[in-house]
Amino acid sequence: MELAEAIRQRRSIRRFKREPVPKEKIEKILQDAFWAPSNMNRQAWEVVVVTGEDHDKLAQIIKGASQYLKVKLEERFPHKPEVRLAALNFIENLGEAGALILVYIPPGDLRWKGIGLGSVKDVYEWEHRNRIHSAAALIQNICLLAYAEGLGTCWMTGPLFVEDAINEYLGISEMELVAVIPIGWPDQSPKAPPRKGDKVRWIGF
Repeated sequence: MELAEAIRQRRSIRRFKREPVPKEKIEKILQDAFWAPSNMNRQAWEVVVVTGEDHDKLAQIIKGASQYLKVKLEERFPHKPEVRLAALNFIENLGEAGALILVYIPPGDLRWKGIGLGSVKDVYEWEHRNRIHSAAALIQNICLLAYAEGLGTCWMTGPLFVEDAINEYLGISEMELVAVIPIGWPDQSPKAPPRKGDKVRWIGF
């Protein structure tokens, strides 16, 4: 599959078939995804893959984010109740996805807190941004590679509203959750949303 084809055809999937995803397939996707660019090649990320009963229990915890997400959806889609309903329905059971991939980054170095750096408040914030950027590159790779394998994904940040509860259940401390990615065999083919206007400024051409 051509890279441009994967980029243009990949969709966020919110309904999955109730079929398990082989561990070997997820492992292959992750091993390739880990070749994502990262700040100073630190590869400052960690991934947790959850299936089975733990998946179901974690889904129940994530469901608690709906009360917070509802407010944001009403702000973002005030005249689209069908969009709000679909999003809330999805977070109820994560579309019955076969597995969950959670992407984490390590904590920042507090020694740099408060040391100014231009438009960035301090070096601590600069490093935090770099870790987020690196994790985002990894997540994009996961989504594209999964699509190339015939799998569907959805890049979710709604679960961050209940990050503490998620981490407590998983026994994770001193790590920051960046995203939760349900992954499984897609049971829908969403239409492509239109691109939003001209996003490029050309200077010197």
